[in-house]
Amino acid sequence: MKYPCGNRCVVVFMFFMILLTAPGASAVTTMDQHGKQWVPLEWTLAAPAVKGNPFDVDATVTFTHSSGRQITTGIFYAGKDMWKFRFTAPLYGQWKFETTSEIQALGNRRGTATIENNPAGRGFVTCSGSKWAFSGTGEVFIPQLVMYNTPDMFYNDPERIDRDIQTFIVEHGFNGFHTYVFCRWFDIQQERATDLASKDPNPDMRTFEALELLINKTYASGGIVHLWMWGDEQRRQTPIGLGGKNGPVDRRLQRYIAARLGPVPGWTMGYGFDLDEWVQEKDLKQWHAYMHRHMSWSHMLGGRSVGPNHYQPGIDFPQVYEGLDYASYEQHRPTYEAYCATIKARPDKPSFSEDRFRIRQGGYPEKDYTEEMTRRGLWHSAMAGGVANIWGLLDGQSHTFGSKAYSNPNWIKTYSVFFKNRFRKDMFPNNSLTDGMCLADADNIHFVFYRENAESIELDLSAAKISLPAIAVDALKPYKEIKLEMLKCGSQTWTAPYKSDWAIAVGDYPGSHARR
Repeated sequence: MKYPCGNRCVVVFMFFMILLTAPGASAVTTMDQHGKQWVPLEWTLAAPAVKGNPFDVDATVTFTHSSGRQITTGIFYAGKDMWKFRFTAPLYGQWKFETTSEIQALGNRRGTATIENNPAGRGFVTCSGSKWAFSGTGEVFIPQLVMYNTPDMFYNDPERIDRDIQTFIVEHGFNGFHTYVFCRWFDIQQERATDLASKDPNPDMRTFEALELLINKTYASGGIVHLWMWGDEQRRQTPIGLGGKNGPVDRRLQRYIAARLGPVPGWTMGYGFDLDEWVQEKDLKQWHAYMHRHMSWSHMLGGRSVGPNHYQPGIDFPQVYEGLDYASYEQHRPTYEAYCATIKARPDKPSFSEDRFRIRQGGYPEKDYTEEMTRRGLWHSAMAGGVANIWGLLDGQSHTFGSKAYSNPNWIKTYSVFFKNRFRKDMFPNNSLTDGMCLADADNIHFVFYRENAESIELDLSAAKISLPAIAVDALKPYKEIKLEMLKCGSQTWTAPYKSDWAIAVGDYPGSHARR
């Protein structure tokens, strides 16, 4: 066939066909890209006629910053003879990269990533001592997550995720979602190993597309996503029937998670639940080391221990494996004292009360919640120093569908707005300053006081040395600040206009809702 404009038209035609047929809008025709710090970039490579299982192809890419820092990540199979790799820059400036693989089309590819400074980029979820934090801004926060649908329910459904973000994050004030995957890693429709068509399954790319959609949208809204990798063996929601824990199928999946989700900020992962029934220390140690060896970005990995279900002073706080990134516990209705003891047990890492605190019918009356208990649990976990939680209103609905909307979303929203920019990394409990609960910073210029069923709160500001601004908020009502007079240093009592659960923020908090 001849073309009237010669070979040039053929080249242009082929160029546009590549753009149209490459999977995803981020397929690139140049190896050089520009981006922002903490924002993922993606490259797509074509490698036809690869022999064997494409999910077992050994291919990596190493990025080198002008400072000498290096980051290596995997190249993952994306279907239809296409491979991708992703990169999120922790440093701005120029990064050079080179791919490595025995597959000719995937190896010896070179390029650059020129990265702009992005001071507002939150980065990845990490920690600051016992507090959860973001690696970019250094902001500390408390994961207060709501139960969400399983991946098959939101696959290819961005509108559903948008609606749920509006409901649960914008209107309620939760700061993220919790979803579980189990054996849907291999078939998005099946959560049990016994229901899979193969005992040697590959990762299901639909599951990863669903998770990427949820993580990216939630992160853009200011939240995070917490995943449970597995369930428990009694329900056959583990890799035991697929070659074993950390076996070939499991390791293939771990490498794929590391390559595909590793460069994506905004998620954390727990190993599963009821771990005491099917997991030993060596299993978590191997999993944790293997995942982090293949991920060059910080993602907090943990594993829930069996309790302590009911707190008593002096009780032990066991862990399946001490080397995990956060401390996790199955606690039933933890009190403020239990939350304080949780942080005290392991003050060098953040804590997660990783049982789901559910309001439901026909569940477990000894551990299930009410909306009133939910509201107070939010405040107690924050005033103790910041323990993560998972909440959900089921009320007869299947876990697959996540939580329903709460009847009193303003209770949750008031908590959320109050602590916006008021939960600080140098704040710790100091109840000697009040007849309620108190968080105080090391410089004694920022305080949060909280007392329930109160008509007054005692405030000891003797260490402040200066007068400080203050506001009060009724935790049982839609968020509304009562501006107080400048509080002088010294002991004093604030008298509330009526009895309720009251919170007082003392000090200047830039970016908070406090009126000047």
